[in-house]
Amino acid sequence: MVEPRDHITVCVCTYLRPELLGRLLTRLAHQKTNGRFTMSCVVVDNDPGESARTVVRDLADRLSLSVRYVTEATRNFAVIRNRALALVDGTLFAFIDDDEVPGEDWLMQLRQTLDDYSADGVLGPVRPYFEEEPPSWIVKSGICRRPEHPTGTVLHWRETRTGNVLMRTSLVTESDLRFDPQFGTGGEDVDFFRRASAAGRRFVWCSEAPAFELVPPARLRRRYHITRALVQGGISLKYAVARPSAANFLRVAGKAACAAVLYTLALPVLFMAGDHVGMKYLIKDCHHIARLLAIVGISRSNGRGF
Repeated sequence: MVEPRDHITVCVCTYLRPELLGRLLTRLAHQKTNGRFTMSCVVVDNDPGESARTVVRDLADRLSLSVRYVTEATRNFAVIRNRALALVDGTLFAFIDDDEVPGEDWLMQLRQTLDDYSADGVLGPVRPYFEEEPPSWIVKSGICRRPEHPTGTVLHWRETRTGNVLMRTSLVTESDLRFDPQFGTGGEDVDFFRRASAAGRRFVWCSEAPAFELVPPARLRRRYHITRALVQGGISLKYAVARPSAANFLRVAGKAACAAVLYTLALPVLFMAGDHVGMKYLIKDCHHIARLLAIVGISRSNGRGF
């Protein structure tokens, strides 16, 4: 019998979502490998009360799933992800969010694409799964849908994230690449890929390896999406200005100001075209306004979990 070539460590960062985590671990336990690789999981619990410990222990025993469980009390996304990286013991590692579930051939598809395109990492789609019927403006605007690409598409770092990704462990062991704690409230994944891409690493897309993200009722409200845009707009300034200088800040500020003015002036007409159109551009407007505010030192952080 041929020994499997690779071992994949699946990293899951979690906070106060034991039921969703249990659903994810159950899916991971039933991943197909066809004898081409072995796999294990690392769960990093950001809850000092260890709310995930029981579900991890029970499912690991019942499903014969190899899971290493640790806690990391620091409320910093980058620190938590780095804790997971420190526990990777495979030739490959994956990240998936605790509110997502993959198909049974998820890892097989990612790994096949990684080999087919000789890439350093492969990202897959994250598609919404609604817990209840969403409002029509949510569906028509597409704000819960993320851009997708043909398999093999080489991704710009701005198109990356850690919600569904498989990477070679050499990416972090050979260059000591880690998530930057300066991005403690978000954006740590995009910054990670930005620096990796600048170092010549290549990331491609795999449309055959989707993960499905639960969209709870709270995320169907207008206020949620406006608040999210304000948070992400401020965070985005950190990687929008790759080399801090007065000229770069002026360039970014100029673009954001032009976009904010145009969107704001157009909003009355856009809402007349329909709530889905108006909300889509109001969210874009808030993103640019938040970036402008961040330039002058005003930013909004939040304490959301993974």
